[in-house]
Amino acid sequence: MYFDMSEQTSLNIRAIAENASKAMDFVEAELLRCGFSPDVQPEILIAVEEVFLNIATYAYKPAAGGDVKLSVTVNGKAVIRFEDFGQPFNPLQISDPDLDVPIMEREIGGLGIHFVKNLMDRVEYGYSDGKNILTISKAVSKQDRVK
Repeated sequence: MYFDMSEQTSLNIRAIAENASKAMDFVEAELLRCGFSPDVQPEILIAVEEVFLNIATYAYKPAAGGDVKLSVTVNGKAVIRFEDFGQPFNPLQISDPDLDVPIMEREIGGLGIHFVKNLMDRVEYGYSDGKNILTISKAVSKQDRVK
């Protein structure tokens, strides 16, 4: 049965590439718990993986490391919030890649956030109290909920 979860469920996790699957497992479990059909989760999970890996790769200086706080809220849509204390960086300021250019001639970078922006309904960035805060959300129709 589908229900809204107005409270956030959170996970603090080390921002290393090896933890991407743990981050995805956490989000998947929360979505299943709230009645989201497994059929609608792949796009959300691809976006979660991309954002998490970007934080793990770029947010912290290699020697410093740091954590990511992942929060999931369901209120008619899935809302996933990423918080990190890494270097300030707004991925939404990155230009979309030119997909008409042959792959071998393209600039490196930017494709992942392009996917995230196209897979999700909304992507927002903020910087507050020394934290990068990226929020992604996806509405799900009633047909895509487990009854």
